Amino acid sequence: MITIAIIDSNETARYTIKDSLSSQSDFDIIGIGKDCYEALKIVKNKQPDIVIMDIVLRDEDSVALIPLLKSLSPRTSIVLLTDIEDEEHIYKALIQRPAGYIIKHSGMPTLCRDIKHIYQGDCFISSQVASKICVIFSQMEKRGLYPETHRYTAKQPYEEVRIPSCISGVELRIIAFIAQGYSTHEIAEKLSITDATTRNYISIVMRKTGLHNRAQLTIFAIRHGLISV
Repeated sequence: MITIAIIDSNETARYTIKDSLSSQSDFDIIGIGKDCYEALKIVKNKQPDIVIMDIVLRDEDSVALIPLLKSLSPRTSIVLLTDIEDEEHIYKALIQRPAGYIIKHSGMPTLCRDIKHIYQGDCFISSQVASKICVIFSQMEKRGLYPETHRYTAKQPYEEVRIPSCISGVELRIIAFIAQGYSTHEIAEKLSITDATTRNYISIVMRKTGLHNRAQLTIFAIRHGLISV
């Protein structure tokens, strides 16, 4: 039995994938999540064989999560399911070494087949993506860059960031709320402030930490003990 977790911000997509995969007798769906925090909780607590994750969670790039997910469960294979085919997203995804990069419109029968191959140890990339990899590497070669060297020397921004001394208690709470998947409006309600004030706080937090999205803030919060998984 192949145990699978599904992470997608879109509720319809989550349950469409779940219903399709559940029809396979050798698949067991053991977790469903909508954001970075739920992805981390599911992977840590349930250790699925496969995580199928949308490359964008709540309008933020989820690729940065892959190393932390792998550290929580080294045996778990991460499969990015996406409709994004541009070179920048493909390259950012590939340097994190997911087990699969599958285009959504490939269809559910294709996804089921690919999951079985990945479970057996294969790495699968949709043909639409594979053709663009050649373009990426060709461009890198022309610029004197080499994928292997770049991959291992690249650093994630949150790995070097310490908690700034100038950050306030309210701002730390906001980071924790963001990391736990709360929306701007939900954070505003919890702190009894307006949505506009909350957005201003979030901008200040991003500026002080040098981070750029919710995925990075989630990892930052966990690494610095602001929340636990």
